[in-house]
Amino acid sequence: ELDYDLDVAEEIQRRTGLKEFKATAVIGAPLDLSVIDKYKEAGYFSVRMNVEIWDKNIWNAICPGKRNHCGGWEHWVKALEYGVDVFGKGRVGSNIVGGIEPKISILEGVEYQLSKGIVASASSWRPVVGSFLEGHRSPETGWHFDLQKKIASLYKRYGFSFADLHNVTPSAGL
Repeated sequence: ELDYDLDVAEEIQRRTGLKEFKATAVIGAPLDLSVIDKYKEAGYFSVRMNVEIWDKNIWNAICPGKRNHCGGWEHWVKALEYGVDVFGKGRVGSNIVGGIEPKISILEGVEYQLSKGIVASASSWRPVVGSFLEGHRSPETGWHFDLQKKIASLYKRYGFSFADLHNVTPSAGL
C-alpha cells in the first residue's frame, strides 16, 4: 500500500503545487514504524490506522489478519502512538467498531487513545451477509447513541474538537 499511496501523494502535489495536502492515509499498522514517517514526508496531513476492537482477546479472534500481518495488538497500539510522534496530536485516527465488544471496553480504548493524542472514534457495527458474524445483531440504537454521547464527553475532556474528528474521519458521525 505504501508505493501506491506515495504515487497518489506525488500526483496530488504535482497537480496542486502543495507540499502538504489535507488527506488522510488509511493504512494497516506497518511492522516497520518508519513507514509512517514516509507518509508525513510525502505530504499527507494525517494517518489513520483502525484498531477495530480494543479488547485484546476479542481482537485476536475478530482480527486475525491484523494479528498475523501487522505485529499484533500491542504493536498496533504502538504504531498509533508513534504516528502521533510523527504527525502530532489530532492528526492520527483510529476507529473501534461499536457493538462487538462491551461498551466499557470501547470507552476504555477511546479514552486511552485520546489521552495519547489519537482521534478515536466508534462506528456502529452492522453485520454483513456472508461475513463470519452474519446472523448476529448490533445493539439497539439507544446503546449506540449512549456510546456516542460518552465519547463526545471524552472529546471535551481531552481537548478535541469536531474539526479534529473531521480531519481524520471519512464520516464524522455524531
